[in-house]
Amino acid sequence: MSNGRLDEPIYDLPEQLALIEETVMEQEELSTDEVHRRSEAALVALSALRVRTVNQATGESREGEPRWMELYRKLREKGWPWRVAVYIAWRAMPRKYRFPETQEELATRCMGLTSDRVIATWRKRNQMIDEYITILQGEIVFDRVPDALDAMAEVAATPDYKGNADRKLLFEMTGRYTPSSKITAEMAKKLVNSKPDDLEELSDDDLRRIESNIQQTMVNRSEERSE
Repeated sequence: MSNGRLDEPIYDLPEQLALIEETVMEQEELSTDEVHRRSEAALVALSALRVRTVNQATGESREGEPRWMELYRKLREKGWPWRVAVYIAWRAMPRKYRFPETQEELATRCMGLTSDRVIATWRKRNQMIDEYITILQGEIVFDRVPDALDAMAEVAATPDYKGNADRKLLFEMTGRYTPSSKITAEMAKKLVNSKPDDLEELSDDDLRRIESNIQQTMVNRSEERSE
């Protein structure tokens, strides 16, 4: 998913979602004509919504649509009522990409509502709204994994001490490095069922290290029990 890839619908939209406008009339105490008038005006304002972002690397600023707008359009194509699609798309984004910043402002500025009370009512009556948001958030995270791996490899390849942690992780992931803690843990598992003869291949230093680790573990457990 790139800011919201929805290849197939996960749910069949329930009949309750067809009652969104009725919920607006109920909560906002408006007539049918007034609800439609506000809806049309809000859609015009939504299409003109812009946010200014600054590139942290270059300091360059630009103005464009909020990041969640692409996901909003995908949800509309799948049949979600437009106001609910706005909320889901906004809420599914990481917090730093949510514009406007608050749910209250989203309701009044982007959805033509007087408050965010209607959103709470939708969520209470339609549990699938929150479930769908959770699914989308998971897809967004997994979609960024390739970019994260690429960034890690870029940093690891630079001859800078700041890339040490990335290099260590990269070597570990590719099987070229095994943390000493993992080696010790694997060795400890083998020692549980081992016999004295099985330890003959270990060096004196290995045996001393194992003995030291065992003693330290016993001390730690004793301190934990006494607390």
